Amino acid sequence: MEDMDNDIEFSKYYRVITPNEINIDREEIFYRDKYNDIISYLKIMLTNHEDSITQSYNKFIQPKGAILINIKSGTDIDDYLKLISKNYYLNFYELNQEEIIKAPEVFINNFTSILQSLIQVKETNSDEIGEETQPTEDQLKENRIKGILLINQENFTNIKLKKRSLLEYFVISFKNKKEILKNGLILIWINNDIKEIEVNSRSIFEVFDLFIKIPLLDNIERETIFRNFSEKNPKIVFDIKTLVDFTVNWEIKDINQLLKVGIFKHFLKSELNDSSNEITDGLIDLIESGEFIPSISHEEVKLDFSNDKVTENQNSLNMRFMKGGKTGITVNGSSEVLNLIKQERFSEFMLNQLYENAVSKNYSELLLIIDKLNKQELLEENDRKLLAKYAFILNDSPKMAQINLEKAKKRIDNLKRAFGKK
Repeated sequence: MEDMDNDIEFSKYYRVITPNEINIDREEIFYRDKYNDIISYLKIMLTNHEDSITQSYNKFIQPKGAILINIKSGTDIDDYLKLISKNYYLNFYELNQEEIIKAPEVFINNFTSILQSLIQVKETNSDEIGEETQPTEDQLKENRIKGILLINQENFTNIKLKKRSLLEYFVISFKNKKEILKNGLILIWINNDIKEIEVNSRSIFEVFDLFIKIPLLDNIERETIFRNFSEKNPKIVFDIKTLVDFTVNWEIKDINQLLKVGIFKHFLKSELNDSSNEITDGLIDLIESGEFIPSISHEEVKLDFSNDKVTENQNSLNMRFMKGGKTGITVNGSSEVLNLIKQERFSEFMLNQLYENAVSKNYSELLLIIDKLNKQELLEENDRKLLAKYAFILNDSPKMAQINLEKAKKRIDNLKRAFGKK
């Protein structure tokens, strides 16, 4: 590869964040079991414990100061590593994406020289550390490492390489070199494509001390994320179990962003704000309509709906039907009938008229039926006949149908009072 002659040019390709510039709190991070492997490695490298270990195991352990992590897009791992830098008073180095995309070929052609230049920047400028984050003398003595260098491939997915991946460039160029740890830095390489690692599997341990593979969030972890959000925002209501089923293979940033967009869209429908903060149907609409796109690949989506997964997701949808979601409600197990009902759309004026007509004739009975739907109770024959008469109610979730029913009742009562009727 052709290298630039002037090292001053290299500085524009990376940025340094000092500990006092990092404004991330512990509560903002969703901790996973595999994160423990990262912090355990960093603790060893950041302290003098390495010397005692290598004395006993020097035939086997010769740290290079670099780890490779495979994790899907949309995680909070960058923030987690920045939090570590903040807590251990380390400078945090990351590649400058804004500068790199201006001339990606120049960056690639000089990639190894840029890294060599960056790695040689090792001493922390004490003047750059604020008083609030100033480390103690003991901490300065303890930390031989002065910074963390992060390379996250997720930030460079649009850069097209002709022959080799960015990871392969690095592996070839830094094989059997130890400048990283020697010069006071720890390199953390984040990879999002396991195929790249498989291609270079024979060489990665000549460059990296460890390879850590962090799995996708499972159902329990996604449920925890939704539940934590719900506890912090009690005014926002959504069905956690349903959303867990609809977010298989999603990552934490996808989930949080979905909730934010769903809340904002709900806010735009001002006529609902005073009546309900139930946003489940709105969130499902965003997913099914494609108006919110998670960071998972199309291949993962296809895998998710293959073979047994199809049955699992269909069962999830059936449960949603029973809960009375916007997707529909099973009546006599006929999904075709429900689809026909769902396709019937009415203007707001017509819908108000239909609800007012229903309220004037069968208000109490419909309230009971909607309550049964909400509780997933079986409908009796008379209930089903009445629902068939007012099939438009099935277009709404039970909670929304109840709101519309109450609004219609209020309009009718106001008219009666206006004409002197009780």
